[in-house]
Amino acid sequence: MRSNATTRQFCEPVQAAASRAKRVLVVEDEWIVARDLNDLLCRLGHAPVGHAANASDAIRLAAAENPDLILMDIQLAGSMNGVAVAAEIVRRRVAPIIYITANSHVFLNGQAQMVAPYICIAKPFSEHAVQAAIDSVAV
Repeated sequence: MRSNATTRQFCEPVQAAASRAKRVLVVEDEWIVARDLNDLLCRLGHAPVGHAANASDAIRLAAAENPDLILMDIQLAGSMNGVAVAAEIVRRRVAPIIYITANSHVFLNGQAQMVAPYICIAKPFSEHAVQAAIDSVAV
């Protein structure tokens, strides 16, 4: 299977207070959504440290890049969903998870399975929702 992971940033973060800037791993299997998240993170002054489109790349990049937090799509292509991937990552190293989903029922039905610490935001997401989620996680 060809790897879709990248540690290349899509853009350079704009100026922000150094204490507020976070190193963020984006796990999203839809390229356009991943690109949008990376651009948004840069505009908000954060540093995207990589993008993974599948479970194995997400686990590998989380270990290699040691991000401050992870933006995790719940519905990933492949055999593992985002909740299972987050559980594997957190088993190896604790990192706050911000789950992103287009399926709002996950907020109600999937909470017990989600790995703490976590926050959920719905697609389509806004700049404000992403920043508020980042501000809410203790990093």
